[in-house]
Amino acid sequence: MPLGVALELVRGRVASSPYDVEAAGHDVQRPGDDDFWDGVRRAVAAREAGLLEEMYVEGASRWHRLSLDTVDPVRAGLAPRARLAVWPDLSSDVDAVLATLPAEGLVECVWQDKDGRTHSAVADEEDFPALAQRVSGADAAALLSVYADDRVPLFTAVMPDSDGVLRARWQTEPTPADRRWAFLTSLHRGDIATGRVTCIANFGI
Repeated sequence: MPLGVALELVRGRVASSPYDVEAAGHDVQRPGDDDFWDGVRRAVAAREAGLLEEMYVEGASRWHRLSLDTVDPVRAGLAPRARLAVWPDLSSDVDAVLATLPAEGLVECVWQDKDGRTHSAVADEEDFPALAQRVSGADAAALLSVYADDRVPLFTAVMPDSDGVLRARWQTEPTPADRRWAFLTSLHRGDIATGRVTCIANFGI
């Protein structure tokens, strides 16, 4: 005779919401808010950044080439709660990029074709000849490592909902720039912080 198990639900208040991104014990997750996009514009203007990776579901990405004219349209078309990673721009010297293909291992190649469309492909040494043929006629390209320790974008974020609240339950791997942002947002007037002075301006250190 099968044994029956009685289950009883007990109502009780929990300490935090399962949608609270800080509950995961991770670094504070940066939202893709106005402050983030202002930083993207500054990085694009300074030619430090030019490529945005939009991870709209786990394991799938879309790539966007950024310029000062395209930042706002790209932002408007992003998927809700997408993970974002900002990278340096593609190189117009495609032959030089392809010359850096490793002897073995996996790489991700991102390139922009003559029609302005951005593509990406992951390849290993067996696929490199076919990849080189596909990319040889591109306007610009870049190679990115697929290994976590070597795949470090400039900075990352997750898109908040339309009301400004960050509810996405996945997180990006924080970059050094993300950790600096998290530290600066934790400071309050009167706090004492230890560091090295790198610049003195008319508004402070």
